[in-house]
Amino acid sequence: MRHSLTQRRRDAEGKNLRLAAFISVLLLALLAACQGQPVVAVANVEVVVTAVPPTATPTNTALPPVQLQLISPTPADEIAAMPSFTLPDPTQPSLITPTPSDVPIAPTLITPSPTPPPTFTPPALPQTAPDEHYWLRRPVAEGGIVWTNKHYPYGSTRGGQLRPHHGVEFDVPHNTEILAAASGTVIVAGNDTTTAYGPQNSFYGNLVIIQHDTLYKGQPVFTLYAHLSQPLVAVGQQVNAEAVIGLSGATGVADGPHMHFEVRLGQNSYEATHNPLLWLWPFPDRGTVVGRVTFANGALAHETPVRVERIDAPSRYAATTTYAGETLNADDLWNENFAIDDVEAGYYRVTVTAGEDKFTQEIWVYPRRTSFVEIVIQP
Repeated sequence: MRHSLTQRRRDAEGKNLRLAAFISVLLLALLAACQGQPVVAVANVEVVVTAVPPTATPTNTALPPVQLQLISPTPADEIAAMPSFTLPDPTQPSLITPTPSDVPIAPTLITPSPTPPPTFTPPALPQTAPDEHYWLRRPVAEGGIVWTNKHYPYGSTRGGQLRPHHGVEFDVPHNTEILAAASGTVIVAGNDTTTAYGPQNSFYGNLVIIQHDTLYKGQPVFTLYAHLSQPLVAVGQQVNAEAVIGLSGATGVADGPHMHFEVRLGQNSYEATHNPLLWLWPFPDRGTVVGRVTFANGALAHETPVRVERIDAPSRYAATTTYAGETLNADDLWNENFAIDDVEAGYYRVTVTAGEDKFTQEIWVYPRRTSFVEIVIQP
């Protein structure tokens, strides 16, 4: 009897527990359904698995108006006008503003000039002084004989044997390519049998004369290339610097193959030549010595020997003579009457010999620079 009562109590408690469990599960299921949570059955017991709430915006949520404007179609003409749809123009300032960490100083925008500047004095070639006129390239390609002849320089008579020299020589063999020293227009290409471009007809033989694109202090600049075997350009032709304009030879009064080179300033005339050594671009480790040698009364000393010797290190000496005079012109910067090119940089003694007397000055020679010295011959 007691057993039956106990059993009935157990059965009743079991029913109550199952009923409570059923109600709990039912409530949990209803709650999960409201929150969109999955229900998983494990070992005949339904449990709720809690998921992490999604962070992305539901796809059925409308975008704000400002975002809708970004994806709205744009007319083709407006797209073409937008910088982001065109290639960047290198002449225009950047459209992207750098952050302070990228550039510590605000960039300065430079507005290009609408018209090109006038062509007066061209810029100096690299590493030369801007107030000088070293803007002519050597008329012989690198690897060839690019040194000027030192025995018959501008203004020399070679000891009275020849007429005063109005240019310099490049001792190149036959048919060496001759190059334009700078860009310009060919005004002579042929020979001088009927028209004298020097002291007489048939003096230069085959020659080319170029009038250059730029002016020097408002004056035209011409270069002359003579004794050619043949010109390779025509009158009126535009040429660039270092363009091949002819082949070297020994025509005219040349006593052997070489190329005679002149610089003419102001007019295309034999009387308008200037020393090319003050126009041709110096080599990287060398400079040019120019000087003025006078007597005590201020008169120029003509054909006077000048010697340049290095003091601070071993080096070859260089020698020349002052200009002979007739129809020769000094440079407007230096008013010189001698020049020696291709002098190694260093410290030098310049010696002028007048009879048995010697007069000296000491100077520094700098790479790709002109060093000036003035020496007075005292009685």
